Amino acid sequence: MKMITINLTPPMRKMLAITGIFFAIIFGWCGLKKVFISVMMSHYQPPPSTVTAKTINTQSWQTYINSVGSLTAVNGVDISSEASGIVTAIHFVAGQLVKQGDVLIELDNSIEQAELKIGESKLKLAQLNFDRNQTLAKKNITSHSEFDAISAQLQQAQAGVEEIQAKIRQKVLSAPFTGKIGIPQVNIGQYVAAGTAMVSLQAQDPLHLRFNVPEQYLPQLYLQQPVNVILNIEGKKTISGVITAINSKVDETTHNVLVEATIPNQDLQLYPGMFASVQVLLTPQNNQIVIPQTAISYSLHGDSVYIVRNDSKKKNKPLLHAYRQYVQVGDRRGDSVTISKGLNSGDQIVTSGQLKLHDGSAVIVDNTIDL
Repeated sequence: MKMITINLTPPMRKMLAITGIFFAIIFGWCGLKKVFISVMMSHYQPPPSTVTAKTINTQSWQTYINSVGSLTAVNGVDISSEASGIVTAIHFVAGQLVKQGDVLIELDNSIEQAELKIGESKLKLAQLNFDRNQTLAKKNITSHSEFDAISAQLQQAQAGVEEIQAKIRQKVLSAPFTGKIGIPQVNIGQYVAAGTAMVSLQAQDPLHLRFNVPEQYLPQLYLQQPVNVILNIEGKKTISGVITAINSKVDETTHNVLVEATIPNQDLQLYPGMFASVQVLLTPQNNQIVIPQTAISYSLHGDSVYIVRNDSKKKNKPLLHAYRQYVQVGDRRGDSVTISKGLNSGDQIVTSGQLKLHDGSAVIVDNTIDL
């Protein structure tokens, strides 16, 4: 088999050499480019992330028991009559403040007044007979048995008058204590039976708040213990009060104990029956680590915060990095939370901007911005 020989002219050889050198330069540049990019990437450092931070210190932490309850009047009744009759007068306006002893409602007592006149006349006659026979008895003109019978008649007449007077008093309804009167449930001229509720009277200053507390907190409860009562009026209103009664038994079904607190109500803005939240203040805990809840990153692996540390060896040129620190979260209140494990007083933690961080991220602390 004969080999084919190609004779290249000098210009062709020169062209092939130039082409080879060109491709060698191209492939060499591509290789150098990859090496250069690899070196640059290995030395690349992302710019520092801007965060806000706070140096934490120990402080006192107020703990409390949360519960809910209802306001009740210290004294509160539905005024009703012991006797039946027709309403003849109403001496109040709904919502009015009345004093103890003020007459509220009157029922018709014309029959009782007539009976009283008859009874008083009988009493007068019995008194005359008694006086006359008392004189005769002293002179032994009348027997002792006759005098005893006349004395009994006098006592019966006195009792009859007192009975009628009591019936008349039952027809006049007065305020048993000072308080705020409600809306009348009867009208003038209306017949009411005995026991019919006619109007509500509530003593509104002070008020009681009754609420339940789980039995495990019983050892921490005591009389005059301070409480905060939160009501949904004027946005939210907080009133300070004290515990004035703790029930003598625990409910067997709920295992709660009934507690009663007393709160002031000088402006009379609160009403019996209103719903309220209550915080029973417990003994404050000292030397607690308290941080904002926004500083905590929650995950299935555990709760953590970022601690800011200065890794620079030069005092005048700080080099800040954020490091993840797992913590044990304690009590929560509002925007704050206690940390029972993982942080120490003096640590600087990231309070916002931590979503863009990873362990060891370079950071710039700027507390003048809102992240």
